[in-house]
Amino acid sequence: MQERRRKLMEERVIKDLSGAFTPLEPGRQKYIIEKDKFAFYIYDSRPRDSACSGEDDWTKTPVAKLSFIDNEQQWQLSWMPPQGRWQRYGRYYDVETAILIIKGDPVGCFTGENSPLMYLGSDKKSVAPHEGG
Repeated sequence: MQERRRKLMEERVIKDLSGAFTPLEPGRQKYIIEKDKFAFYIYDSRPRDSACSGEDDWTKTPVAKLSFIDNEQQWQLSWMPPQGRWQRYGRYYDVETAILIIKGDPVGCFTGENSPLMYLGSDKKSVAPHEGG
């Protein structure tokens, strides 16, 4: 893929992901979108208990990972089980479909009962992407 075309695609994906994952409680929860050389990462972020840390200290819990498979022209969607290694979830032809899967969370991998958010406490499950996006 040409460098200019790749850059435009990356900007569009970040914009789409940022627009799709908006917090329900902006002061108490936010989504962080990060990109490295090979993938886009979506994290759920919440303030840590202020008694234990500084006021600006937020958690960062993985929700999903999207990687573009160039030779197949598909997006690989992955999720993070509590064991801590990214697992493949499925492949899709566009980012919009992957976003719908994450927000719908049909088997609870991204924000539901099988996600790392469930292990952080009961208040974490109350703000799921499909409720606010």
